[in-house]
Amino acid sequence: MSPRRHIARASSVFLAAITLAVATVAPSQAAEPGPETDSQAGRQVVRLANGDLRITLPERADLTASASSSLAGAPYTTPSTDERNFVQAGYTCETGRTCLEVPYGGGWYVFKEDSYGTYAMYDWYGEGTWVDNQTGNWSTSIQDGSTQVQCLQSGYDDSVNWTPIDSFWIRSWGC
Repeated sequence: MSPRRHIARASSVFLAAITLAVATVAPSQAAEPGPETDSQAGRQVVRLANGDLRITLPERADLTASASSSLAGAPYTTPSTDERNFVQAGYTCETGRTCLEVPYGGGWYVFKEDSYGTYAMYDWYGEGTWVDNQTGNWSTSIQDGSTQVQCLQSGYDDSVNWTPIDSFWIRSWGC
């Protein structure tokens, strides 16, 4: 990672520690969402006061799993992302990160990354959410082969069909 990204990550950790300390002393103030709230496709996206995005996911029992996702192995990327977590209810996409979520079994795999590069995606099927919560000119695009399908800069798309997508690319310039 670049020195700028290290500083940004260290700042995020410091802010998270302060947020935790404030939440312990005054939970009602720390938990208040910022001005952005959106709810589509059974998902709710709330921007927290610290800039992080909190995504609440629909229950998988309400969704129809495709035959390919139930037969395939768990989704993964090459190279590996900073984080890969299995969740059932929701997750937080921290400021400075790109977060992608793909349905699997009774929940979702969430991939989080903040480093420049192209990440090949394997066993990604069905519909999920893609969040670009990076700052400045950083952006993320999703690709089918060498064709860019979509590009996001500080936004999200909660209805991405991952089946034809085979990579995502984080870069330091806009769309």
